[in-house]
Amino acid sequence: MRPKIKLTAAQLRVMKWLALGWKAQPGVGSALTVNGSRVCNVDTMVALEQVGLVKVDGNRCWCATESGLALRDSLVS
Repeated sequence: MRPKIKLTAAQLRVMKWLALGWKAQPGVGSALTVNGSRVCNVDTMVALEQVGLVKVDGNRCWCATESGLALRDSLVS
């Protein structure tokens, strides 16, 4: 059984979008946006990448991995 991952408020905010299949795109500086709204910074995404929930695609956008997509039901209510 996989251990439960505790997410910060910023990580929860971005994973709610990415778990639904959205992508986070590079914005100004270290900001990342989803659907035109700033949701977090690169540091937040690196932390999520280290636990295997997100990855960078070929267009420099961040998207959920299979593990990240599996959080969909527990994050969206």
